[in-house]
Amino acid sequence: MKKLIIVTGIIMLASCATVRQPVLPAEDNSARAVINKTVAEAADDQDHLILATLWYQKSAEMRALYYQCFRNAEIALAENLAWTGRTKPAAVAIDIDETLLDNSPFQGWQVFEAKEFNNDDWLRWVELARARPLPGAVEFTRYADSLGVEVFYVSNRTVQEMGPTIKNMAALGFANADSTHMLLKETTSSKVERRALIEKDYEIILLVGDNLADISGVYEKRGSDLGMGSVDADRRLFGTKYIVLPNPMYGSWLSELLKTAPGSTEREKLVRLLETF
Repeated sequence: MKKLIIVTGIIMLASCATVRQPVLPAEDNSARAVINKTVAEAADDQDHLILATLWYQKSAEMRALYYQCFRNAEIALAENLAWTGRTKPAAVAIDIDETLLDNSPFQGWQVFEAKEFNNDDWLRWVELARARPLPGAVEFTRYADSLGVEVFYVSNRTVQEMGPTIKNMAALGFANADSTHMLLKETTSSKVERRALIEKDYEIILLVGDNLADISGVYEKRGSDLGMGSVDADRRLFGTKYIVLPNPMYGSWLSELLKTAPGSTEREKLVRLLETF
């Protein structure tokens, strides 16, 4: 199984000798740029992203899961709102990237450019303000707003990215797409303090994200069991107070794995991890 990820990715893409990546962060932030590279070149450098990004962009299962998660979020929100013991107005805290906005074109660009994530390229992508909404995302925020629930966006996009993020989300129709309701990263990736700011005036009755750290500080340090024990302890909160969206492309789950995995390169570490299941 050592070549499973690489070989499968190449087979799925190899119907063309060259491929065209539809969107990438151009240096001058102007219209689309096009890069032609062989599948072999792309797969050789970023094979771990190929299947994950293809699943995210091309599988009906991904679309179904997002609709399912946001439908469950609506049900949970209405049920939690009906509880009469609150002393503060109700709010929902929700992540942005791969929760509401689809940045998979940027992940695809990384594959074709054989580049690791870096802040400069990411900023150029954000400034394009072209990310599309994920299935059910806009509707959920508008539903929450219709119930009188305050929608807050707690994201690790930086405050420098506030303007294009508001432009992108407002154009798509997200509720409360303004600087008052966006709590973006200033100095730390931890969202605990930003959620605490919301809780000064509101009660957060639902948390939504694609990363467990989006919903609780407990998951910021996952430990040797990769957070599995904490998830089991919180099992009754998932689907009631916590809603988690699927993201196989990146996240704390991957960075935690790579911290202790044997191997000298990222690819070697990922393959070696398959041997330890």
